[in-house]
Amino acid sequence: MDEIRTGKHFDRLSKRRDELLVTLRHLDNEQHQVEENTDWLDQAAYESRVKLLDRLSGWYLTEMAEIENALERIKTHKYGICLACHEPIEATRLERLPEAACCSACQELREGLESFDDRARQGSGFNLK
Repeated sequence: MDEIRTGKHFDRLSKRRDELLVTLRHLDNEQHQVEENTDWLDQAAYESRVKLLDRLSGWYLTEMAEIENALERIKTHKYGICLACHEPIEATRLERLPEAACCSACQELREGLESFDDRARQGSGFNLK
């Protein structure tokens, strides 16, 4: 991958990481406010709010980890190489998703396996042990 394109992806990833840090700080503040507020009229509303904030934080932390991993791959000159098949990741994929760690084919296979595993765990007739 050429240095200009890699630099562009580095800048986009760094900017998104900064945005995520602001968002995560906001969510953390919101979580503290929810926990400190004792005036909840409904316990279910309180629990729903806590669950929502936890889920949002989890999603953003996952994205942050993916971005940090991509930035590390840039630093070690491994950016743009699929972690699964070791072939170059499509440029169009990296334009859309600069934190991508796998090429489209390997990611599709990975998601298919995860979907199969999820269905198996939900009792769709498969018994994985």
